[in-house]
Amino acid sequence: MPRVSLVAGLIVGSLAAVAGGVTAVPNVTIGRTSVTAAVPPDPRLLVCREQGKLHMGVASWYGGPMFHQTANGEKFQPNKMAAASRSLPFNTTVRVTNLRNGRSVVVRINDRGPYVRGRLIDLTPEAAARLDMKQKGLAPVSIEIVRNDLPVADR
Repeated sequence: MPRVSLVAGLIVGSLAAVAGGVTAVPNVTIGRTSVTAAVPPDPRLLVCREQGKLHMGVASWYGGPMFHQTANGEKFQPNKMAAASRSLPFNTTVRVTNLRNGRSVVVRINDRGPYVRGRLIDLTPEAAARLDMKQKGLAPVSIEIVRNDLPVADR
């Protein structure tokens, strides 16, 4: 299957929202590429490690005084562009796009989570604010793996 562009993801995501949320979406043609997409009920099934792959699910954000250290040993910094994923390798860089408003950010995976069923990624407060999802707490998102071969960050 050819790589799906971010524009295709936004169109497919918008169609899914119009169709009622968690449903299959018919073929969408963009240029010469026809894409069939679905938003499954369990976003954990979407995680894969291939660069350029597009995933859809629900994002949340996390932070507060109880978060002192991330799972990879770094200090938790709420003002940094970082995120938690249950299965993506540490230091993977992903582009997260809020499907409600089209805003996107690039974050680095440095923690594990989310631990709430049905959520695909947890974002730092700064990343959530830039996506304009902090007040609502949750947002439908597409996630594209930008890079997954970064060196281990300094602690």
